Amino acid sequence: MADTGSVTFTASVLPEEYRKTFANETFTYTPADATEGWYVTITNVTTSNNDLMGAGAIESSAGTATAAAKATAATGDKVKFLFIKNTGTTNGSSSTTDSVYICFDGGTAAHSLVDAVEVPAGMSWFARLPNTTRENVHAIAGQANGAGTGGGNVQCIVAAILDDVSE
Repeated sequence: MADTGSVTFTASVLPEEYRKTFANETFTYTPADATEGWYVTITNVTTSNNDLMGAGAIESSAGTATAAAKATAATGDKVKFLFIKNTGTTNGSSSTTDSVYICFDGGTAAHSLVDAVEVPAGMSWFARLPNTTRENVHAIAGQANGAGTGGGNVQCIVAAILDDVSE
């Protein structure tokens, strides 16, 4: 289906003497019905706790909806699929080694490897979060490995499939 979110990757795990490579692993999510659509944006994550996703437009039917048909992301919309790419830049061109830390429970995102998921510079992170609402996904930029406050913004590409609960 054209609206499906799909991530394909290869992972090598374990020490060399036990190494196992998982090739062409696929992670997908297909919208369940017309109330689910894409939310895509470039987000500058700051050194202050903020919502990762704002009230941007939700594209349905793989972006073919007219502007009038687009729903606006509401606070109660459920995040069915989330993909975050830390571009390794502060603004699309100036590089940074800072990470982005994400929490999913509406709490304060912190530079902690205990309370948040870390997305290091240049890396991506993805998941299915069927019971997490948009306003509960918070982000903050910080030094890698939970070392504290970072140097400034970290630009991320955020793509999500949201369930528009108002429909």
